[in-house]
Amino acid sequence: MRSGGGYAISCLVGRSTGSLNRDHAETRAELARKVAQLLLSSGGSLPSLQKLADGAGVDPGTLRHYFADRRGVVKAAMETLLPLGDDQKARALALATLPVREALVTLLSRVANAWGGLLGNMHATGFVEGTVDAGLGQTYVTTMLEPTLATVEVLLERFASRNMLVLADVRVGALALLSPVLLACFHQFQLQGRACRPLDLTAFVEQHVDGFLRGYASTPSPVSSPV
Repeated sequence: MRSGGGYAISCLVGRSTGSLNRDHAETRAELARKVAQLLLSSGGSLPSLQKLADGAGVDPGTLRHYFADRRGVVKAAMETLLPLGDDQKARALALATLPVREALVTLLSRVANAWGGLLGNMHATGFVEGTVDAGLGQTYVTTMLEPTLATVEVLLERFASRNMLVLADVRVGALALLSPVLLACFHQFQLQGRACRPLDLTAFVEQHVDGFLRGYASTPSPVSSPV
């Protein structure tokens, strides 16, 4: 047999069962990114597998091939959003050079100001998907919610290391600082609270930070009393 016989046989036989195309990972990643874009524009409406496929420009069978089922599709899409937080993390941690009150007001104001766009859509999507599917709830926590909290923890730790904050548990402190703002943003935007009970988020952030510092600042910041 000629030396090229093995190559000929391999061409006739094709790929072994269970093997993947060389571009499988690239195609899967691109589909996940397209689905993520659709999810972020869906307003947490739980689009069907058919709608996800339409948004990615393929048929549902293609998504099943690459992700097995809807949960797999959404999980992969949510995971593509994790790197988007890298720049925001760096900007948040840079606030550690500011006075503590200015830093915390700036941090929470950025959250409130960005919530009407990509940031709010990311968390709304993760929250809605996660409340109806425990597996996707874990994905939301690990790809969006916990990275956000971890960044706040690091920022608070840096202030604590400079004796500007007293924190028995930095995780509790991060939750105490961030949770009211997230709830206020969900109330105003995703739940349309602006229509029936509008809230001045700028004033809310200022008052919330003052309250937080009364509990956690090593030397409580003076807060002006109403006349």
